[in-house]
Amino acid sequence: FGLSMGQSIPSGIGESANNGCLCHGSASNATETTVTGIPEIYESNQTYNLTILIQSSVEQSNASQGGFRLLVNTGFIAFENQNHAQQIDNGWTHTSEGNAQRTWNFTWTAPSDNTSSTEFIVYGNAVNGNQNSMGDHWDGFGITVPGSAFDGNLEQPTVEQPYELIDFSIIIGGLIAILVFFYVVMK
Repeated sequence: FGLSMGQSIPSGIGESANNGCLCHGSASNATETTVTGIPEIYESNQTYNLTILIQSSVEQSNASQGGFRLLVNTGFIAFENQNHAQQIDNGWTHTSEGNAQRTWNFTWTAPSDNTSSTEFIVYGNAVNGNQNSMGDHWDGFGITVPGSAFDGNLEQPTVEQPYELIDFSIIIGGLIAILVFFYVVMK
């Protein structure tokens, strides 16, 4: 009952993934997405070397290994290999060539205003290469980084996907169907 009806998009994805890789089921502990190299506090116009890293128990069966959706609200992003990433709908994502890996290197040049903060959100998807979403797992990572002259409260982004009403409906419906099946079989 809970099968995903979404289509995998090896060429990258836009704003429909701004809340996660929802076409690949729900977030999973089988996958961990992180961004390494993010400073605790940034300096104006400083360039930082960052890496999106997806670690997962999902094994891939062909060249497709994973993808990402990266949202950064200030500063300038430049990917090391421009054939592996592209900008779509005010965010960054992998390309068809870029989904043959689970790490992507890029630089972030901080904004000139060091009194503000920058929010980083990335969703990473580990795929098994079966050309559909079955067996794929995703995870999200988010952090807000203050500028060196920031004075205020930092609000960290929420990237976890809580169960929604439809999820509970599917689970309860499936349990009821199983109970009815066992009742009919036992009778």
